[in-house]
Amino acid sequence: MNRPNDELSPASTPASAQDASCPGRRWSFQLAALGLVLISALASMGLAYWLKQPQATESAGKGIPVRLFPNWGKPDFVLVLSAQQNGYMLPCGCSSPQVGGLERRYNFIQLLKKEKRWPVVAIDLGDVVQKSAPHAPVNLPNVQGLIKYRYSMMALKEMGYLAVGIGGNEAEALAKIEGEWAANSPQPAVLLANLKDAENNFPFLKAIETQTVPGTNIKIGVTNIIGPTVAESIKDPTVKFVPSNLDCLNEQLKKMHAEHVDLPILLYHGLATGRQEAIRCAKAFPDFPIILALTEEDEPPAHPISVDHTNGIRNYVFRLGHKGKCIGILGVYRNGPNFNFKYQLVEMSEEYLTPPEKEATQPIMKLMEDYTRELKNKNYLEKYGQTKHLLQALDPVPGLRNPGDGMPHYIGTEACKKCHEFAYDVWKKSPHSHAYQTLVDAKHPSLRQYDGECIVCHTVGFGYKTGFSNEKDTPKLKDVGCESCHGPGSLHAKNPENQEWRERMNLPWLAARKSGNEKAKNAAIEKFCVSCHDIDNDVNWVHKEGHDPFLEKWVKKNIIHNNPPEKE
Repeated sequence: MNRPNDELSPASTPASAQDASCPGRRWSFQLAALGLVLISALASMGLAYWLKQPQATESAGKGIPVRLFPNWGKPDFVLVLSAQQNGYMLPCGCSSPQVGGLERRYNFIQLLKKEKRWPVVAIDLGDVVQKSAPHAPVNLPNVQGLIKYRYSMMALKEMGYLAVGIGGNEAEALAKIEGEWAANSPQPAVLLANLKDAENNFPFLKAIETQTVPGTNIKIGVTNIIGPTVAESIKDPTVKFVPSNLDCLNEQLKKMHAEHVDLPILLYHGLATGRQEAIRCAKAFPDFPIILALTEEDEPPAHPISVDHTNGIRNYVFRLGHKGKCIGILGVYRNGPNFNFKYQLVEMSEEYLTPPEKEATQPIMKLMEDYTRELKNKNYLEKYGQTKHLLQALDPVPGLRNPGDGMPHYIGTEACKKCHEFAYDVWKKSPHSHAYQTLVDAKHPSLRQYDGECIVCHTVGFGYKTGFSNEKDTPKLKDVGCESCHGPGSLHAKNPENQEWRERMNLPWLAARKSGNEKAKNAAIEKFCVSCHDIDNDVNWVHKEGHDPFLEKWVKKNIIHNNPPEKE
């Protein structure tokens, strides 16, 4: 949803605020309450309209909605603020309405430039790259993290981003990031000011980036530091930080003062759960009127945190994240030596999808096609390798007929049909039976069947020994079949009457089933479902009053496949 507009306006800056310990001009601000404005806006538009998520077919390409930026007038320029993409370049497309994605962000920025005719400067806090293993989908190893980082940075460059901070995710892989992108392109500038010996070990990093905003005489400066809580979590022994962030930031302010920066901006990485860390930074550095910090909230805060100082100065902490679902738009208005601001959080909803007539020339859509084509051409599916499934790691059962090496193998859903005809018929009528084809048929981008992070939820056993590897070598393991939940079934098929293996094939929910607790059994089964039907991929799988998404699909959509009572 798009959050109400915040108007942020300055307080006067007393002469005593010109403190030599923090060189440079002082900037000050005062938050103006907009409760009445918000109530009036909701009353005129209707609350339901304000919260409604428009469908792409109804509103894509229709411009900036009238509900955004009420009474903004013409700012001198706007800052686009983003953060914590975490490798999510685009929604997967498996459900609707999904939010986020670089394509939509590009389209929105273009609307600001062409429809509003506002000068735009875009800045990203960092954590663009996917987290270290095992934070790929369904706990896959992080095979595609770096290639996604490269394409994400290419997209940010296409959008005209001025600077991108290094966050904790990037700091875990600085040398790899240098080779993947930062050493090959000066834009956007990659910032980290408090890394020890950066000029020798990581010369691609910059401490600050400055720019006079096109069409204005306003010069901005951006710097980025990693705070102590995030720094402590970084395991790479080559990544060390300077002993004093206080001295480091004072040094960056001196550089900005020397370059006659009017508006300094700080990107700050402190643990989101302890927002007090960012607030303490704001209190220590009133010369940074704008501080962009981390949040782990799925819907970022609509309003900044204001920090008041005893000398009348006020600065703001904006928190954005995660997965690129929302961006912040900050209108900047020069007011003599100070600045006024207006702020709005904007969700990247389906109304910012590319209209069909513009798809051929949309640069981010082309990048995404290049991305999936590279995955195919470089055979990224093969890079994942295969580990043992739980059933393959358990001790052997004495007396079983063991084909091959005795380890259970994946055999495919068709092999289950003979003994489980009822369950097979249920499966055949379900969307699971053609899950692979949805990847083949996907557009924008196409070639999804070569993307391991898609394949893992559309095939049987990907990432496990004898599981799906590719369409040519393992065609019987396409789609979401019996063994996707029950595990590799060769030993059960060879020994159908063996009670031990029958129970192993139902191990995740076995205890709950034996207890007779239907609710506990359903919860155990649902735990398997949501490994793929998570909130990002299946946006409608949300428990709320009067709605149980598991029962909705398991029962009402006929996914439940127990044998009929007369056959049990």
